[in-house]
Amino acid sequence: MNPAALGWACRAGAGYLGVVGRTSRYRISGRAAVEAARAEGPMLWAFWHNRLLGPLVPYRDRGIGVVISRSDDGELISRIVERFGYVPIRGSSSRGGAMALRGVLRHLASGRDVALTPDGPRGPRYRVQPGVAMAAVRSGVPVVPVGVAYSRRWVAPSWDRFQVPLPFGRVELVLGPPLRFGRGEPIERVRAVIQGAILRATERADARVGRVPP
Repeated sequence: MNPAALGWACRAGAGYLGVVGRTSRYRISGRAAVEAARAEGPMLWAFWHNRLLGPLVPYRDRGIGVVISRSDDGELISRIVERFGYVPIRGSSSRGGAMALRGVLRHLASGRDVALTPDGPRGPRYRVQPGVAMAAVRSGVPVVPVGVAYSRRWVAPSWDRFQVPLPFGRVELVLGPPLRFGRGEPIERVRAVIQGAILRATERADARVGRVPP
């Protein structure tokens, strides 16, 4: 994407999400357990790639690191999230994974949270890749599984059926109990536990808007 087109797309995307944020009703459940864990230090937030727009507005301007792929689409997303006060950490399971993991660990060590979409950027949909498990085991910080659902949405014909919230709807965020892992735990076990927790949180969020996962 050329610089002019990238700049236009960034302004349009950020503007649209601003409208969604101003016209939508956000309901967040599970805050008590998460706030109790927050008193102990930073956390990893994990939610599905196709729901990544949901938490953007209510958690803006907190310096949260966001792992974003090094693709052209990732560049656009990176610029948009910066406008909402997030810190892009570039890399993914398919490109720059080791660099992304180092960036995640540095951001957590600074005392700030990190958000990941552990089935992105290429899937399979709703399957956690090892990166978030490795970050959890290496850092020792808890993982917050997040379910996201929209009462009004547009679903893209992409690999993950990416969901775009529409204005004047409701956004449900279900925060599961923070997951804690020992530094020596097997990565595959940690990966499976995180995957199950995000699936359960997502099912609860979908149920609250009367939907099932697409």
